[in-house]
Amino acid sequence: MSEESRNKTQRKQHTDISTTLDAGGAMALGFSEKTFQMLSQDAENALKRPWHKLERGLRIGRLREFVVREKDKIKLCDEDSDLLFKLLCKGLDRKLLSSKAAVTYDHALEQITEIKGLVAHTAATGHTKYQLLEKKIGSTLKKRTKEPPTSNSNGEVA
Repeated sequence: MSEESRNKTQRKQHTDISTTLDAGGAMALGFSEKTFQMLSQDAENALKRPWHKLERGLRIGRLREFVVREKDKIKLCDEDSDLLFKLLCKGLDRKLLSSKAAVTYDHALEQITEIKGLVAHTAATGHTKYQLLEKKIGSTLKKRTKEPPTSNSNGEVA
């Protein structure tokens, strides 16, 4: 063995396993048939949950599907659709798209119907730029009312 190959991490070659796992294959891996059926039902129902209960990976998949539909609807170029997807992922990371108030998600159709705060600007060159408007965090201040003077136990006004 040469010194150069000795210092490198060796990658182990795995045999090619089919990505779909049938009940027999699951049983060979130690799963019971009931557990396998339960896991497959959970996978089928995963996208039927409300938006705020979806895992991050499922949300990213729904965002990707939303971008594809927008690309077809508005006739976006590849560059603009890539920028839109990156913007939506950043918005997801910054928790702008976490709530069900920010994203209208139809869990029966398993797709996003609307993203509130998403604004498109079309330039003269034909490129479309997107922007996510953040909710402005405004603090509401309570008006202080003049408190009546308090008296102590001796009846004197403080």
